[in-house]
Amino acid sequence: MKGNDITKFLVSFSGQVEFVSFPAGVFDEQVYIQYEIIWGPDWESVSGLATGSSQMSRSGPQLLITVRAQNRLSGDSLLGYALILMPPTCGTRVLTAPLVRPQAATVFGEWLAWLTGRRPELADPKMLASGKENYLLRTESYDSVTVSLSMVSKDLRKLGYDNQPPAVRNISDT
Repeated sequence: MKGNDITKFLVSFSGQVEFVSFPAGVFDEQVYIQYEIIWGPDWESVSGLATGSSQMSRSGPQLLITVRAQNRLSGDSLLGYALILMPPTCGTRVLTAPLVRPQAATVFGEWLAWLTGRRPELADPKMLASGKENYLLRTESYDSVTVSLSMVSKDLRKLGYDNQPPAVRNISDT
């Protein structure tokens, strides 16, 4: 295939959640995360999983992480959500995003959440990625999630795109 016949390019991400940090609940015995990758209308998934769960223990692709806990008192409950933008340049990055969780709309709801250990949850966590419907959403920060992500691409330069990270120059080189 000649260089001028190329009409598509390939972008591939790989990574792992390095660790999740949050205040430990009294009754939380096992913690796990759920993840979902969300892309815009100009992108499509070619292969791989778009959603998943771990084992017990603006434009552009985004990684939505849901951290959950299981305990004897309340069963499965939400600890928080984190949203991470996928890196636009090739290479490996370690990224940290805040964990946020929705707050109840009323004082009674907050009291009930405290009593039962079950926090309010979003019906569709994907709304965090769009930013359109969440302007009235009340959340509280609940620590952070750190992930390691790697991005490789194919044929971007042949189509006129440059997604290579900028070269690092030493001051002594000038």
